[in-house]
Amino acid sequence: MAIDEQDRYFPEELIGYHNDESKMPYYCYLFELKPNFQYDVKPQNIVLAVHKMLNRDLGEFGFDLNADRGKMIVNVNLVGKLTLTPSEVALCQQFQVKLFNLLLKRNLDKLHEEDAHSRGDGSAVFNYLLIPALGSRHDLSIDWRCISSVLYQKNAAFADHSKCSSAVHTKNGLVCHCMIENSLVFTPHNGFLYCVNGTLDGVRGDTYFTPKDKESVTYKAYYKEKHDISLEYEQENLLCGKHIFTVHNNLRRCQTQNKKEPSYSSCELPPEICLIMMSPISISTIYSFTFLPSLMHRIESLAVASNLKSIPLGGTTNVEIQAIKVLEALTTKECQEELHLESLETLGDSFLKYAATQQLFKTHQSRDEGLLSLKRERVICNASLCKLGCDRKIPGFIRTEPFDLKTWAIPGVPCGFSVLKEEQMSTSGKVYTGRRRQIKSKTVADVVEALIGAFLSAAGEVAALSFMVWLGIEVNFEIVPYTKTFVINPGMHVNIGYIESLMGYKFQDASLLVEALTHGSYMRPEIPTCYQFLGDAVLDYLITVHLYHNYPGLSPGLLTDLRSASVNNDCYALSAIKAGLHNQVLHLLPDLHRHVAETVDKAEDLRLVETFGWESEANLPKVLGDVIESLAGAIYVDSGHDKETVFQCMKPLLDPLVTPETLRIHPKRELIQLCQQENYTMRKTQISRHADDGLAHASVAVEACGVVHEETRSAKNRKLAERLACKAVLKTLKEILTADS
Repeated sequence: MAIDEQDRYFPEELIGYHNDESKMPYYCYLFELKPNFQYDVKPQNIVLAVHKMLNRDLGEFGFDLNADRGKMIVNVNLVGKLTLTPSEVALCQQFQVKLFNLLLKRNLDKLHEEDAHSRGDGSAVFNYLLIPALGSRHDLSIDWRCISSVLYQKNAAFADHSKCSSAVHTKNGLVCHCMIENSLVFTPHNGFLYCVNGTLDGVRGDTYFTPKDKESVTYKAYYKEKHDISLEYEQENLLCGKHIFTVHNNLRRCQTQNKKEPSYSSCELPPEICLIMMSPISISTIYSFTFLPSLMHRIESLAVASNLKSIPLGGTTNVEIQAIKVLEALTTKECQEELHLESLETLGDSFLKYAATQQLFKTHQSRDEGLLSLKRERVICNASLCKLGCDRKIPGFIRTEPFDLKTWAIPGVPCGFSVLKEEQMSTSGKVYTGRRRQIKSKTVADVVEALIGAFLSAAGEVAALSFMVWLGIEVNFEIVPYTKTFVINPGMHVNIGYIESLMGYKFQDASLLVEALTHGSYMRPEIPTCYQFLGDAVLDYLITVHLYHNYPGLSPGLLTDLRSASVNNDCYALSAIKAGLHNQVLHLLPDLHRHVAETVDKAEDLRLVETFGWESEANLPKVLGDVIESLAGAIYVDSGHDKETVFQCMKPLLDPLVTPETLRIHPKRELIQLCQQENYTMRKTQISRHADDGLAHASVAVEACGVVHEETRSAKNRKLAERLACKAVLKTLKEILTADS
């Protein structure tokens, strides 16, 4: 469900107003571009100049952009301040506006327009400068000669270059070689733009060459036949040109890497067909500017994220969280970037569930598990999280779309999509708003969970709790003594020594074991049964944290799969059977006893050691999974909320824990991924329950290459029936793909 239209935020640091009256100080950030691939064009370093300093952790950091050939490594460093005169600012603005118009729009009608600041309409615009630089960060200087290339057509007089040894004829008239050898030219006969980076000595209009699939011919004859152009100066050397580079979204993941770039290959250009647009400008400068829209989109996104990381978190001090971590939490999969929120969402979801659960447990110690679960759901459900997020204006920070070059605002040019309006966010700063959009309520909830995960991973549980309190979730980790409302002799009900030896833990209060192992049917109403409620959340959180920290650098989504394969009833139930805990459950249900006995009899077929839950085709009793969770809850209470003790005691029961190497993805998720990969259509799963057998029936259908493959499976619950049906369809599709390969 989409919520009302929400603003999109833009960072104050990159936005400003017209000011043409005095010298202006700028903070300068050096962009060092370093390709990790071989290419004959080397990028030039660029300086970003802004009126307001970026957040501190943007003063020195790095990230990668995806290029056609590999990764372009970007290092950003604050290098000092620079004061520019109004005329220098205007020149820099004209340069970047003209070059970006050439690269992005190829629109020659706009090339002679003045920059937006000269209009003086008083509106806010993206007000920063991107300046070609010479040298490194230690001996940096501005490449004013390159920046002045924007003025070429206004003062392109051959007399200014009388020292040059030769001149050539162009569409601009007679010019010297030094002005065309490093230039950006337009050829009116085909409407193309080229970067010229030299002269081909000895290659002239009367030189023979062999066009593709044709006989040898002179350039003069070729241009006459191909373009009906008669070359008048056939004795002049031809120029070495490259088609102007195509600007890409370099943030998009899985960019195709090509060993060859035919569209950028060299070509020979007669000078007389060329109209010089900018000169002198090197091909390295032009190449670097193709990466700047994507680079600045990342800077813009990080600057916005910095506003959110700077929020006051009550009494918490020294909370260090990098803007890139906050940005990860704000970026949805729809942005199609390598960076997105799924791993942090998984981590934050588990912590939120744990924090809310322990808060409810200590507040309502003797309440029924079902009632506590309902209360927890009200706290952590998507609707509640969305409302809290909207109250704190989080939707404006969220990124929900891929970077679009068509809507990117060239700095200095009014935004085509909206008027930017100033909005105060907190005592620490402000943002600008523009281009309202609709966002799904679940997306807001996911981002709230991911932000909790970001604060947790970067600064620990106290910071995550403080962020939750700032949101409006009332939680704390104060330990409230557990109050028992009954007296019981635990040794009369459970084998205390056996269970303690299993877990390597000595209970201070063994009656907690009785509570943990008591089923609701056991006819002892004075014994609470809410340890499964507590242990479920504690164990989920501990396993998720274990996976997150033990396997750093997991691709987003893999943590979710690992958690799903580790934290589920089937996995826990198999562990309980393996440890013999099925004999310790206190219950009075004959049907349950029979179900457990049947499951244990089949245990050998389930191959317990190798199975993490999804491979089992049996309907494993929920009570067996509950036993594992209840024991975790009992140890948590008995140890004074010591989570490390809980994990060390429960880990032997759960071993071997799933790893990225042993992971078996849930059949439904695997089927969805296969359909996306092969462009198959997965139809909506049909679930029904028949009165005659009481079983759930699931039908899963996939249309592949015009053929519908459908499988129906039955089980005692819908989840198992659907899993079995997905598994059957997967088997069929994999056999077809294997046969076709």
